[in-house]
Amino acid sequence: MRNLPGPLTFIVFPVILAVMMLLYGCQKTAIQYGEQYVDNGATNIILVDSISPVVSTIYKDSVITSQSNGLLVGSYTDNYFGKISSASYLQLAPPSLEDLLTNAQYDSLALLMKCNGIYYGDTTVPVTISVSQLQQEIKFAENQSYFYNTTSFPVSNTPLGTKTLQLRPLNGDSANIRLDDAKGLELYDMIKTKSAVLKDNVLFTDYLKGLYVASSGNSNVFGMKDSVVMRLYYHQTDITRDNKHFDFIFYNKPLQFNQITANRSGTPLTVLSTQNNELLSAASGNTGYLQSATGIYLKIAFPTIRKLLERSDFIKIIKANLVIKPLLNSYNGFYPLPPVLYATATDGANEPGAPITAASSGTAATETGNLSIDAVYGTNTNYTYDVTGYLQQEITNAAINKDGLLLIPPTDTRFSSLNRLVVGDVQNVKNKLQLNVYYISVNK
Repeated sequence: MRNLPGPLTFIVFPVILAVMMLLYGCQKTAIQYGEQYVDNGATNIILVDSISPVVSTIYKDSVITSQSNGLLVGSYTDNYFGKISSASYLQLAPPSLEDLLTNAQYDSLALLMKCNGIYYGDTTVPVTISVSQLQQEIKFAENQSYFYNTTSFPVSNTPLGTKTLQLRPLNGDSANIRLDDAKGLELYDMIKTKSAVLKDNVLFTDYLKGLYVASSGNSNVFGMKDSVVMRLYYHQTDITRDNKHFDFIFYNKPLQFNQITANRSGTPLTVLSTQNNELLSAASGNTGYLQSATGIYLKIAFPTIRKLLERSDFIKIIKANLVIKPLLNSYNGFYPLPPVLYATATDGANEPGAPITAASSGTAATETGNLSIDAVYGTNTNYTYDVTGYLQQEITNAAINKDGLLLIPPTDTRFSSLNRLVVGDVQNVKNKLQLNVYYISVNK
């Protein structure tokens, strides 16, 4: 089949057979059209699969990574996206104070974190995690309410603690980092004397401005729950030894954020910048990319859809399906696909709008891609979207525009996950997207 413009390649079905096939073969949207289109066998349903969507990769120089409900710590190298690194900033609150016995003694200080099950890269390789003090309090600038992947605050040159450990994220392993005893004893003395600094969050934040958690490895990134605790261990003896602790707990959730960086050297994405923020798939090996937490979005546009209007038999689009297939061997357990991807309407500004919807059981349901994994061969792994309503609207737009659909995860995981997607356009030989458009045809 040939791409539009030019003569359309089409398949003609008898009306009754075609309607039966579409009604029973489609799970999302039933096809209905009025009797005014039926004219003694002159009405048909045409399937057009030769319209070529335009695929492009969109670059955002900064994305929101605060209030992400988790820490991302580590670094790994991805053949498609480059070297991805993430560190996390957070604040702590002082503990509730209690009287100590005169024989109480300090034992140790540690930062306690727990895996949340998220990981990227090779988890069989040990990870080295370091914890450092901030030299400046984490604060929003005027008229600011978020932090971004590009935000940073100055960090002390000497870490409070460093540890190399093996983590099994799916088992919920803990990453417990012993911290500097000098800092531990300093805090212990403040507890013993019930310092005013420990009785006020503002004073305490001025004393301990925050923590920076990072990794020096280059094989993996781990997700940690934001229920981080800095625990001071001590013991005292009444009749027997009593091991006890004070907890400095995670505090001020809106100020926690992940600093995510990407070195794209050696990848097709290296040409992207704030000045050159859209890369057509034709210029990147017929490939499009998506990793929203590093500012990489995937856009799909339909600039030739109005060529259908040039056909004398065209009446109306009654169904349209878009099938997105990840490139073969581009994903695995180390680099998982986003489980849910909204298709959101956008324009030349390439900002995500409202997700498209399709009728389901009489109500409008948001299209999520319905990810299907082909665990055997991988060739049939796909996201599928009902784009009927969207294309019915776009075909009426006579203006020259840059409209399209951005594929992005939901807002709650959009910038807290490094899941990514690599897709082929209609010219890609490894795996290509598909657009099937059905329209009502009346031969006059």
